[in-house]
Amino acid sequence: MSRIPYLFIVPAVIAVFGIGFLPIAHSIYLSLTSFSVLSPEPQFVGIQNYVMLLRDPIFYNAAGVTTIWVVGTVVIEFVVGLFLALLMFGEFKGRRVFENILLAPLAISPIVMGVLFSPNVLLDDLNTLLFYGLGTGLFIDVNQPFVYYGMMILADAFVWAPLLMLVMLAVMQNIPKENFEAANVYGASSFQTFRRVTFPAIIYSPVLATILVLRVIDSFRAYEIPFTWSFWIGQERLGSPIDTFSVLMFKLFFLRTDLPLSYVATIAMVLLVISISVALLITRLATKSWEGS
Repeated sequence: MSRIPYLFIVPAVIAVFGIGFLPIAHSIYLSLTSFSVLSPEPQFVGIQNYVMLLRDPIFYNAAGVTTIWVVGTVVIEFVVGLFLALLMFGEFKGRRVFENILLAPLAISPIVMGVLFSPNVLLDDLNTLLFYGLGTGLFIDVNQPFVYYGMMILADAFVWAPLLMLVMLAVMQNIPKENFEAANVYGASSFQTFRRVTFPAIIYSPVLATILVLRVIDSFRAYEIPFTWSFWIGQERLGSPIDTFSVLMFKLFFLRTDLPLSYVATIAMVLLVISISVALLITRLATKSWEGS
């Protein structure tokens, strides 16, 4: 068998190795060392940084905030994406126009969306309407966790829910028409058709599972939207209730001069392990559901 075809993939393998694996290997090495701006030469310290990390309450705070962020964004994006897909399913006049409008947020930078959903833009106007316009004497306190978590999650969902909508629409359009016709013949209601035909096809779709895994990984490294909100609600300090792992690493780099810079690399490696582990778990659960369906 000729090995010449394999030579054509060598450049791609080298590129993937150079772009992906070498930086990871270098980060692992940095996490096992200690260095700073004043002492730029890395000194090997073994797992000392990891031990320090496990004793740091700020790290556990970031882990909790990141968990809330990942679960909240992925669940809301799935629900909103499903709702939009059901809304856009089928042929009707102006469908392509509405699709293009709904897909427009994908072209917006997340940090721009964080600013647009910030108190200074959206909530100030809403509070003005509630307090002065309607004379209710009520206002939305942006310092309440359910407010800032909710607004940040909605900002992220506004960007990425259209992607899930697009995937779900593709899955729904590939469902055999005979399935819907059979449901109609047996007198199934719209909800029963959705529960028995549409939703199982969506939930067991390998394409959707892949997109969800990618969204989970991306959510674990969320930075832009939480970063914009850290200034709107005065949470520039370390260990704030909106410090995701990425925001924490940024703050540590500039605010904690007493810690070695390799501490940031240690958090990055832990984040990598957690995100990959969760992604593999979701993939495994999805694979089992496909085999059992």
